[in-house]
Amino acid sequence: MNLLPNFLQSQELSALAVDSGVVCAFAADSWYRCWTINDGVARTGGVPEFTLRGPDEAWHKLLSPQPQPGWQSVLHLITNGCLSLVGDSAGFDRNIHLVRAVIEALRESESGSFSPSRRLTARGEYHRVRSALGTADVHVERCGRGQPIVALATAGSPSTLWHGLMTESDITERYELITVDLPWHGSSSPTFGTAIGEWRLTPGSYAQFIADAVRTIGASSPILLGASMAGAAVIHAVAVFPALFTGAVSCQAGRHVRNRLTNQLNAPDIDQSRFVPEWIYGLMNPSSPAEFRKRVWWGYSSGGHGLYVSDIRSYQQWDIDDVLHLLNASSPHIAVLSGEFDTTVPPSASESLANLIPNSSFQVMPDLGHFPHAENPARFSDYLKPALERVQSRRSPTRKVGASAPLPPDETTCQRRQRSNTN
Repeated sequence: MNLLPNFLQSQELSALAVDSGVVCAFAADSWYRCWTINDGVARTGGVPEFTLRGPDEAWHKLLSPQPQPGWQSVLHLITNGCLSLVGDSAGFDRNIHLVRAVIEALRESESGSFSPSRRLTARGEYHRVRSALGTADVHVERCGRGQPIVALATAGSPSTLWHGLMTESDITERYELITVDLPWHGSSSPTFGTAIGEWRLTPGSYAQFIADAVRTIGASSPILLGASMAGAAVIHAVAVFPALFTGAVSCQAGRHVRNRLTNQLNAPDIDQSRFVPEWIYGLMNPSSPAEFRKRVWWGYSSGGHGLYVSDIRSYQQWDIDDVLHLLNASSPHIAVLSGEFDTTVPPSASESLANLIPNSSFQVMPDLGHFPHAENPARFSDYLKPALERVQSRRSPTRKVGASAPLPPDETTCQRRQRSNTN
């Protein structure tokens, strides 16, 4: 494995290291490397503040130019025991952005140049929405014509992460894509009369907000679209308000949510504008276009104080059992999609969810992760189009359209531990 200092010329690593620095080491069975990164300059050598240790096999898979699902995130590998962190763990938390940049540079994968394939023609507007969340001036963007799709924001994110679907696919030639920012999120205002730090969300209040926002903006029988927390919210909304919606496309949602909180998400000695985006960055396929992964990172870096952790506390309340009794074979169709690179909600969890919903379908997206709409919108549209057709037909196909793949026969003990811990 080439661990010579070609990566020291990494533009992103140099930029992230301005006004910051760390000495870290990677240790395998057969090799050891230490790097000093300081004020935009990286060099080999030094006494490490912390060391990441693991077997050759784990490092080989992590540093592959095209890692396989489950092997792309250093945080995930530490959590599941495939790598161990030795030394100053707080220093690691503060400098995870530099560690991640080193790993990406060592992969030496081709990112390529980017230019949008289509013009962005979204029209922005504000609507004063009164809902269970309170009253707020909610930012809405519209693009295209046809059957309306209302796309919602997930935990801590702005609705601008849907822009790629507008510029990299032809979805808006057949549908009107309407993106809605939650209060306190993106370009929406805080709820009136709510103090900073008091933002609270529940699955029920999010579903009520969706219904009230749809009525306010005048979207007639839209298809709901969401990923992660929003993927759970659109199911809740269809269950409680079936007459309002044609159906829903739910991405990266499971039967319930567990183990999504960590103390670092609101630790006062950690810069949340760095840690939060790094926390979610490894949930994407590292082979997705760098330009769009960058947008996801930046969207989360721009989140408001305490917003992400508050939303995650809400998301952890989600459980399909709370609304399952409201869903039946006559309910609007719910198409469940699942990116295989998502280590928090793996395809098996999404498939279990779909199997509980009477009128549903399920599709694995092998080349996408936790943010399929944002990390690779052109590829996501290939899965979204047939999902939308299934929703519009308002009936389930005779069989699920994409079952989870079985475990590969050469799966290691470490991989099996990863899969069992994420379920």
